[in-house]
Amino acid sequence: MKTTTQSTTILVVSKNPSVIESTRTTLAKEKILKLIEKEMTSENLFPVIAEIQPDVILLDFEFQQHPFDLVDKIASKYSMCAVVAILPESEKVDSDRVLLSGARDFIQYPYQSDNLVTTIKRVIELLERNQAPSSLTPVMDTNVKPKNMFTIFSPKGGVGTTTISTNLAISLHKTLKEDVLVIDGKHLFGHIALYYNLRTGNSITDLIAHAGNLDERLIKQVVVRHTSGVHVLPSPISIAQAQGIKPEDLFKVIQSLQMVFPNIIIDGGNNLNENTVTYMDSSDKILLVLNPDIASMRDVKQFMEISATLSYPKDKTLLILNLTGRKADVKKEEIENILKMKIFGMIPADGNLALSSLNEGVPILLKKPHHPISKAFNDITKELVKIIQTSKT
Repeated sequence: MKTTTQSTTILVVSKNPSVIESTRTTLAKEKILKLIEKEMTSENLFPVIAEIQPDVILLDFEFQQHPFDLVDKIASKYSMCAVVAILPESEKVDSDRVLLSGARDFIQYPYQSDNLVTTIKRVIELLERNQAPSSLTPVMDTNVKPKNMFTIFSPKGGVGTTTISTNLAISLHKTLKEDVLVIDGKHLFGHIALYYNLRTGNSITDLIAHAGNLDERLIKQVVVRHTSGVHVLPSPISIAQAQGIKPEDLFKVIQSLQMVFPNIIIDGGNNLNENTVTYMDSSDKILLVLNPDIASMRDVKQFMEISATLSYPKDKTLLILNLTGRKADVKKEEIENILKMKIFGMIPADGNLALSSLNEGVPILLKKPHHPISKAFNDITKELVKIIQTSKT
């Protein structure tokens, strides 16, 4: 995959002359974005992709029937190409389903402002980052702070991503003696502020409004410092604000935050949408949370299939087994055998402690620092620190 400083080939797949002309006009001023125009039909689609091997495929969702199936086929067969779906503004399309089918991003037509160019460049940059060989260590400016960013996510709801995010951030801060930022990545129904017992009107939307023009002073005014020492960026306070967050603006905010905070934890929740994917794209690792039950294992398997279409290397995902130690649990060895993945960390179950911690707004690590759950968080932190230290060398 080429970087955005090199020529990027783009294939537009559409039978609509207006879409083709608008794409041509929008990209005409961008010298590094090379538009390849071919007369596309359902019959020649795959042979053309195989011949050209474009970096980005702009797929008009009205190109043919069953567009979700088409995205899935392209993403599976040509994983080196990034599919960006062109969605009709006049019709309601399930954008989450677009991403789940394997598209890297989507954009509505008619195009607005420079959104098409921004979307393409963002997709190329993120894919290039994820496909970079892990054996190579880039030469870094010693003045640039290392960016250690971890998204806590689960495809199944109610498995404890928020509990893990809040406590892991505290443990990481205590261990590294460095600033740690916790972002509530659940823009709808996020509870990070509640778990920390923070009463504030500040949220990520205060930064989104200044995306691309943020400095450290403004960032520090918006984030809230918890008594534990960690910094917190809460979720939006209204549904309208949450729904107004666009991935291109979110990506710019993340880049600015990474220049201020050397360590970032994101509570990604369980809703896989375009903004969650943006957090994951920007993260060094995804801590994938599951419970020791069949439903969680099935969902994790499906997520790993999706992550492959997103061009994530397998070692980007680390498994966290939460709520362990109950009689009916599927055993760790069985889970590892079925999922063909090693468990990175395990956290024991204690429903009463978790509930009292939430109701009091006191994270478990502060409420019961010597409890087995606290020890489990500290053990996971030790393993994460090894990853962080490796990234610094």
